[in-house]
Amino acid sequence: MGNKFFTSKIFYILTSIFFAIVLFFNASAIAIRNDGVSNNGEIYTATVENVPIELKYDTSKYFASSTVTSTTVHLSGYNRLQVLNEENPDTRNFYLSIDLTNVSVGTKLIPIRVEQLSTGVNAQLEPASASITLEPKVVQEFEVTPKVEPAQIPSGFKVNSMDLSDTTVQVTAGKESIKKIKTIEADLPSAVMLTDDFSGIVALRAVDANGKTLPAQISPNTTRMKVSVEKLSKEVPVKVKITGALDSSLSSMKTSLSQDTVQILGEQAALDKINNIEVEADVSGVTQGKQIKVNLQAADVTVHPQTITVTLTPVKK
Repeated sequence: MGNKFFTSKIFYILTSIFFAIVLFFNASAIAIRNDGVSNNGEIYTATVENVPIELKYDTSKYFASSTVTSTTVHLSGYNRLQVLNEENPDTRNFYLSIDLTNVSVGTKLIPIRVEQLSTGVNAQLEPASASITLEPKVVQEFEVTPKVEPAQIPSGFKVNSMDLSDTTVQVTAGKESIKKIKTIEADLPSAVMLTDDFSGIVALRAVDANGKTLPAQISPNTTRMKVSVEKLSKEVPVKVKITGALDSSLSSMKTSLSQDTVQILGEQAALDKINNIEVEADVSGVTQGKQIKVNLQAADVTVHPQTITVTLTPVKK
């Protein structure tokens, strides 16, 4: 009975189905392994910009600075998935380094190394080397100077005060480089226009006498900066101009002001043109003491306060 089954038509059908399934899964496994691999010699490429460079040296004794802190990496390979993995920072294996372990003190042009790159992927760097300065390490304290560019102060405004939460910081640099540092600058962010007071965290940088940024490690490397501003202003006297017809029963009309001077605010050119503010007081029909409010205004400036009280005192004949 058993021998008849193995020679039956059903057995051959089942056997054919089994081998078909085996061949299907085997072909799928091969396809999965070869997914992304070029079969026609096509090379897949990708470009990664601003890849940081790690400097390897004894940081307890030396300070190293580089003309290049990052570089562009051109990747290529026959396996698309490998190239994509190296392009993605989350799945990337490779990193860039410059080994200064056996390099003597001084400035030298040193090739940038690509480390731990996936097998089958090639990398070309642009640039491929960097000028490195290796110096004995020095730590020194420096004062911090707040800085605001003139272009950040709008016309008609002036800076009253600038305050920093850190007035001194610790700076680590090379023995010769640190001699070139004039100060540590706290720069107001370039996007800020001082139409109002500013308070925020700003970056610090080491600069020389010409304002050029120098390589250094600053601790802390940020500080809180507060800038107080106000509009340009000056104080001017107020003068009263009598208008209208004086009553026939009066010999004159005395005037007095609630305040004799006011403040005007605006651009310097406009302020320079104004020496006083004139207000008009209409005395028509006034026979008894009276107080009137008048508006204050002048060309191209703001007047504070905007109104003032004029007291009229009639003088009988």
